[in-house]
Amino acid sequence: MQGEVHGIAALPSCTSVLEVPVTARLQQSASFGEPRAAALSSFSCLSVCGGDLLAKAQCEGVCESLNFGRATSRLRCPMAMIATEAVAEAPFSLEERQSQGLVLDMAHQMGGFPFIAPETSVPVSITDDRTDAASSMLVVVGHRGCGKNRILPQGGIPEARSSIRENTITSFNLAARNGAQFVEFDVQVTKDGVPIIFHDDVIITDEGLPGRHIGDLTLEEFRAIGPQSDASKVGQVLYRKAADGTIGLWTEDVEDPMCTLKEAFTEVQPSVGFNIEVKFDDDGNTSEEELHRVIDAVLEDVRQFANGRMIYFSSFHPDAVQIIRKKMSKYPVFFLTDGGSHMYTDPRRNSIEAAIEVCREGNLQGIVSEVKAVLQHPASVALVKAEGLFLFTYGELNNVGEAVLKQQNWGIDGVIVDHVLEMVRVARHMEEPASPSSASLARRSVSEM
Repeated sequence: MQGEVHGIAALPSCTSVLEVPVTARLQQSASFGEPRAAALSSFSCLSVCGGDLLAKAQCEGVCESLNFGRATSRLRCPMAMIATEAVAEAPFSLEERQSQGLVLDMAHQMGGFPFIAPETSVPVSITDDRTDAASSMLVVVGHRGCGKNRILPQGGIPEARSSIRENTITSFNLAARNGAQFVEFDVQVTKDGVPIIFHDDVIITDEGLPGRHIGDLTLEEFRAIGPQSDASKVGQVLYRKAADGTIGLWTEDVEDPMCTLKEAFTEVQPSVGFNIEVKFDDDGNTSEEELHRVIDAVLEDVRQFANGRMIYFSSFHPDAVQIIRKKMSKYPVFFLTDGGSHMYTDPRRNSIEAAIEVCREGNLQGIVSEVKAVLQHPASVALVKAEGLFLFTYGELNNVGEAVLKQQNWGIDGVIVDHVLEMVRVARHMEEPASPSSASLARRSVSEM
């Protein structure tokens, strides 16, 4: 367990590409502790990998890769001191400084480096009981991008907000523009081994048929369904099950083609992180062979296309999260749980306490719980934190400002939300918390596109 980890900034593979100048003052102040420092004029591509702070450096006019190393204290790592102080002195905007500070915060959490508080330009030291602005920063994750789509039962009243097709490039990029630090999406793998992004257990193209599993479709068959990138083509009509079990036509106000995981990596703006939920059927009957087939395909895309993006994995399948962790320890892995809101035949899925045990057994980094379970049992927050785990939540109540603020006060690390813009404003204390109805009305006056 990572008992010292207390913030999302410990998520690895964040990269900031801005060039940071190193002043003569800094060269003189720290060069005694590190011979390379005297020749260091600037660095860029600041990143964390495996706990080491890395950069591209300009030393005496020559560009080279530089490992600032890792340490348990500032005094043992003068190069990390230079990195921190150089960022503090650089003429960056607040947004640019935040991107640099996130990397340094991650480095601190993973190896003891100093840190730039996101809302200041002054280096501060961090302890586990820190009370600076960053300690209360709640991570807002866009659910399937800018929110999940709903098929209304007969007589249902649609929301006032415009709907954007979930799990699409357009939805992911809009969530990022609206302030989400991560977007959450569901990855499944086609019959011919291609990771695609789609939520439901089955994809329905005929109102009278039960639908087909993604694993039974080829990529070509998947691409022929729904909105098409080629305007001259007409995709197969999509249907979806409503809450009352009826099947309805699935269309949205803003349409976009469904996409692959590779396309998400290459077409979604790199500043937003990915919560990759590896999706399996809820019945729990997935074979071990299928678990490995799906996970191997997903991890291969991550290896090829992640390109320094912030990533963490999650899954409701307790065996899947442990397999992911064993096969790729570079990225954090979270276990998803309903927290007892629904009961399953596998007892590991039926409580937060059981989820903690899954994390213990698999050396996982966190839990994502249905928010109702946490609000009904606030003591569960302390249980999770006592294990050194991150705690995120998901669910309809995360679209209610009061619920988000309550979780922030309790020390919950992140919330997965549908109403990204409103909940970002609430979490950053930019506006009073809104009820679902008032948030929807307010959204009508906000230009998102």
